[in-house]
Amino acid sequence: PHQLQTTNNITLFLRPIDPSSVHPAIASMQKVEDHDEAIRLLAELRAISDGSAAASRFDKLSVTEQGRGGDDQSFIGNTPENSNFNQYWYSSKTIEVLTTAILETLILFEGKSVAFLSTPSLYFALPEEKRKHCKVFEYDTVWQNDAGYVYYDFNKPEALDPDLKGKFDLIVIDPPFLAHEVWRQYAKTARFLLKHDPKNSTTTENSNANSIRRKGLVLGTTASENKDLMMELFGASPTTFLPVCPNLVYQFSVYVNCIDEWTTLQKPNPEVASGS
Repeated sequence: PHQLQTTNNITLFLRPIDPSSVHPAIASMQKVEDHDEAIRLLAELRAISDGSAAASRFDKLSVTEQGRGGDDQSFIGNTPENSNFNQYWYSSKTIEVLTTAILETLILFEGKSVAFLSTPSLYFALPEEKRKHCKVFEYDTVWQNDAGYVYYDFNKPEALDPDLKGKFDLIVIDPPFLAHEVWRQYAKTARFLLKHDPKNSTTTENSNANSIRRKGLVLGTTASENKDLMMELFGASPTTFLPVCPNLVYQFSVYVNCIDEWTTLQKPNPEVASGS
């Protein structure tokens, strides 16, 4: 496996930097004010995830991504994996499920701002119009000309623009190493960026006087050996869905807090079940 790098007697395990593909539903990501419309939208998204969707507003839509050159091309096709940054892209099916889950959960919590930490391909899966509410935090400067790019070094977890503090509803994290020390650095960044605490929720009323539970949302990808750490840092639990990365030889898991609300991720990945 692409495994070891040792620094100061600490063994660091390499991992895929992030998922990469596109899901058509992202084209319609927006803050849904109407409760009935939100319910209908969630039903369609879940049907897509189940593979049972008939004709819906998302069928046969084509949403492209920006790659390294900023052209409207597939991120996978336009962005080769860079071994210098341990980049291993996820399968299209994995990205379809993850992007659906992100969109679904944002709707449930009436959020729209996402910080993508070391996950550029998920960020570039969003149409440009929707990316204006999001940022991609990356050490790789190849994307530095994008308006949402923020240079990020996990060794300096809070060395960020103060204006970004407490600005995000959801954090997506896929660090370049599995070591606990590295994850703790990313957790510091997550708490800096999130609007709400990821482990303790509060309840407020929205504009329609409906009660909304507020919590800093977290989706992270790491090995199962970090299960206890994910609970400690974020109150996050492993999902049933397991991601696939074709060029990586070991299996990762997806961890989320608010586990009951991430319904799309509570179904097995058929790629894993079939041994793909």
